[in-house]
Amino acid sequence: MTGEDLEGRLRRLPDGWAVGRLGDLPTAQVIGYGVTRPGAHTEDGVPMIRAADIQGGRLRGDEPRRIDFRVHEANRRSWLEIGDVVVVLVGRVGEAAVVEAEFHHWNASRTVAVIRAREPGEAAWLNLWLGSPEVRAWCEQRATASTLQRTLSLTALRSLPVPIPPAGSREPLLRAMRLLEEKTATNERISKCTMELSEARFAREASGGTSWPERSLASLVPLTAGTAPRPRPTEEGSLSEPGTAFVAPADILQSKSPHLYTTERRLPSGKEGRLYPPGSLLVASREDGVRAVMNHVPAAVGRNVLALEPESVPDAYWLLHEICSRGAELVATAQGSAGRELSRKAFAAITVRWPSRDVREQFARLAGRLHERARIADDESESLRELRGRLLDGFLSGNFPKGPLPDDQRAQLESGPGLSGPPGIS
Repeated sequence: MTGEDLEGRLRRLPDGWAVGRLGDLPTAQVIGYGVTRPGAHTEDGVPMIRAADIQGGRLRGDEPRRIDFRVHEANRRSWLEIGDVVVVLVGRVGEAAVVEAEFHHWNASRTVAVIRAREPGEAAWLNLWLGSPEVRAWCEQRATASTLQRTLSLTALRSLPVPIPPAGSREPLLRAMRLLEEKTATNERISKCTMELSEARFAREASGGTSWPERSLASLVPLTAGTAPRPRPTEEGSLSEPGTAFVAPADILQSKSPHLYTTERRLPSGKEGRLYPPGSLLVASREDGVRAVMNHVPAAVGRNVLALEPESVPDAYWLLHEICSRGAELVATAQGSAGRELSRKAFAAITVRWPSRDVREQFARLAGRLHERARIADDESESLRELRGRLLDGFLSGNFPKGPLPDDQRAQLESGPGLSGPPGIS
């Protein structure tokens, strides 16, 4: 999509609509961005929302960065209030979420803008508009690209056009969106619980392994550092375009699941270099811990990502849980002030207690079922996200249903994710 797509969409709005700039809306105020000098992570400090914590239109608070209370006090302007809209300014520019009670009086980082709406309906409408593909493309076009991250300025954000529907007309749409959010939240709880069960089973198995032999990672699995060049903005393609998935540290660190099915960026054919096959484990780090995901598509791997290629699915599941369970400890293998430069040599020297193949296979059978259950819930959430976009499109075109939803859309809201069998064990 292009910036012209957004302007064209706004020109085709139904009669009675208006358009205003975000910075000029009387019902919302762009507060600004958050803490510019957060200091080191403080374990007992105040949680701070970063760009990585805003995903899929929702906030994630499971692994927050924490800042010293004095830093928090010195940055009262960016204290979050219930109903604020937070917007990503660095990286996945334009992605947004509404602040819920769980995040009241957390702070925000420099990578996040804070918009304060006067009432919940306005916050929900702004969040919905910011989540549309046209707005995301508009933000991407106005972001300045560096060698590291794309950055959207507050000036650009304030100039974002916002459609203003006639009074009272958006309430039916927002009610439908709340149903979608509730359904998505249920799916997220399912996904989270199944992963917690898998982690708990791993902890139980590993606790009885005091007699297992200690092995270095280097002796168990081939381990290499990613070298693929990061795609330049002019080279990047959408997920529907040809090319090879490119995995950056952010794809791993921001993944809601320990499985990676898609990435934001693709490399043109011929520029990807070495490809890592499905079933590889991809590892990245930041100062509060190391994270790993299992890759499900052939991918080129960028700098500051380590790739492990286990011999079998049971080995992959065991090592995935081993790394994830020791994330805070393994950050010691990283370099740099932000803990983002993983040392291949130091990581390869890590020792693990290695169980018999029977133990690994038995664990993989159970973990595979739990991971598959989480995947089903995640897939349904993606379908709900697509439905969300279709409903918004209908509303902006003046075709949003005034009565009951069509049968196919109502079925998506009312149905739950099903169960399926476990993936194969090789």
